[in-house]
Amino acid sequence: MAGEAATYGTLAPATATAPVVCSFNEWDPLEEAIIGTAVGAVRSASEPAVSPFIPPDDEARGFLGAEYPAEEIARAQEQLDGLAKLLEDHDVVVQRPDPVDQGYRVLTPDFDCSLGHAQTCPRDVLLVVGEEIIEAPMAQRSRYFEHRAYRSLLKTYFSAGARWTAAPKATMADDLYVSDYETVSVPYDFASHPSLTEFEPCFDAACFARMGRDIFWQPDIVSNRLGAEWLRRHLGSDFRIHQVEFTDPHPHHIDATFVPLRPGLALTNPDRPPKHDCLRLFEENDWQLIDAAPSSRPRRRASVEEPSSWISMNILSLDERTVILEEAEQPFAELLCSHDFEVLTCPFDAVYRFGGSFHCCSLDIRRHGTLESYFPTLDD
Repeated sequence: MAGEAATYGTLAPATATAPVVCSFNEWDPLEEAIIGTAVGAVRSASEPAVSPFIPPDDEARGFLGAEYPAEEIARAQEQLDGLAKLLEDHDVVVQRPDPVDQGYRVLTPDFDCSLGHAQTCPRDVLLVVGEEIIEAPMAQRSRYFEHRAYRSLLKTYFSAGARWTAAPKATMADDLYVSDYETVSVPYDFASHPSLTEFEPCFDAACFARMGRDIFWQPDIVSNRLGAEWLRRHLGSDFRIHQVEFTDPHPHHIDATFVPLRPGLALTNPDRPPKHDCLRLFEENDWQLIDAAPSSRPRRRASVEEPSSWISMNILSLDERTVILEEAEQPFAELLCSHDFEVLTCPFDAVYRFGGSFHCCSLDIRRHGTLESYFPTLDD
């Protein structure tokens, strides 16, 4: 029922040939996923992590947060439940986070934040690499306790054999953020004008795109070099972390900028061209890079009234030939069909203001595949 938390599926037991958690990329056949919930979500207060979106003199910098209207929560939850049902209809086991009430004050020895956030976007909070789930050291204060919504599932996966790691929890103290940060007079640039310092490791899980042995990191407003370095050391020599940068006034996650579809094919964002020839590795390994189509239903960020025309790129792949799009994205569907994809659609526009689209609001727990290298020039 819309507006109520839903639980789907049962936890598959780990076996010698099929671990309970296992995912190395974005395209192997999807077998199990977590789908977020809108129940309990609130509009977060303004805070340092979102300052790149808000001009210095904008009254939104003083926003103290608010509740969402009940009808907006109900409509978003109905669409999230619809996505869960679509996945189940395609033999994917679906799990859901606990519907934690986010209308609480976040108070630690280092900061005070008037409200929490949501549990709509598991992709931001948790990073699955192989048989391991990693809790991300996030930079947004309202999301400090967001991992709590997933603890029941994490404990169950751990009991069934998965590896469960929490990256060093960021304090989110003032020293983490560049003071009085803004992008009006000086655009974001990781080298010369980052929004975070290197005070402690930070990243959202959605700052990374997984392509087998190679994981691509876009520095953005919620990640820093220490965060990427922590992940590199933690994963060890089986994986390679690559830094890729794009021209974006306030980059925030990679999954609406550069999206792998299958081995040898990836989506690029024509409004966010790459910097520093960072995609040469793809060209050297004969990947085809195609420009995405802008959204037919641009979303507006919760903190500002700026439309995002590339929410259309935030897709979920069921396998190398099947993707899920919002039902209004007809030009994008035609583009993907021209590259031999089957496109499944469902309504999702009511979810946008809660954090993202299909990729953000899902987390692939298990895909049927093994660790591979898709960049032969690195293996020579």
